[in-house]
Amino acid sequence: MRGTSQSRAISPVPFAEPDTDEDPGRQFVTALARGLNILKAFTQGDTSLGNQELAERTGLTKPTVSRLTYTLTRLGYLACSPQTGRYELGTSALALGYWAMAGSYIRQVATPLMERVSEELNLCCALGYRDEADAVYLEHTRGSGALIMSVQSGTRTPLVTTAMGRALIAVMDRPERDKLFAAEKVRHGAQWPRILKGIQEGLKDYQARGFTLSLGDWEKEINAVGVPLELNDGNPPMALILGGSSYVVDRQRLVEHVGPRLAELAAQIRHGLKSRG
Repeated sequence: MRGTSQSRAISPVPFAEPDTDEDPGRQFVTALARGLNILKAFTQGDTSLGNQELAERTGLTKPTVSRLTYTLTRLGYLACSPQTGRYELGTSALALGYWAMAGSYIRQVATPLMERVSEELNLCCALGYRDEADAVYLEHTRGSGALIMSVQSGTRTPLVTTAMGRALIAVMDRPERDKLFAAEKVRHGAQWPRILKGIQEGLKDYQARGFTLSLGDWEKEINAVGVPLELNDGNPPMALILGGSSYVVDRQRLVEHVGPRLAELAAQIRHGLKSRG
């Protein structure tokens, strides 16, 4: 392991319970703090760590560490090698760091362009990313007369029924997509065949036109198109949507005008990011 020599040189940082005088309302969640300490134990040189090393670095007992690493693995914040039983940071932890760093930078480039398109088409525009089975909104703009969708930055919507989610699914690799579908099949039960049909139609739209459609699948009176925004920097893709009331934007308008304009917006954002990088 590349980080072995470094791990021996790192002094343990024992977990400290908060002083009751500093936390009079007992708001401090000890279990959460311990879990975060596990994630903080990974340093730049580490490729993987075992429970014993994590216990040494955090000052927690090995049984406590074992419970925490199991939980963090189930949530995607750690990934465990079945061959070695050692852990590395998972996609959920990496995504947190990435969006924290990249969010502000991407918004600086994307928001003015999104506002322009929202005003031009009088529709809502949103930029988001995937977190497990959800799409999370990073930015949201709308035209002056557009339907005010009940979303804002931080809003979570399902991957499987939204145009944004389907755009993110379109650029997943096959194993990742199969894993998502297996979990969603269990979650949605009898509704899954209908949902899967909508996803498959969205993937066909993406292959044929370069954007996905959601026609009342998320909310009955909302139609939208979505496109993936692949940043080509080794980080997870994002996605863009344009949408509004089905009374304002029907399928024909989405396919003939809105979808192509959204694909153009994605290209403009990628160009803007590349120019500033």
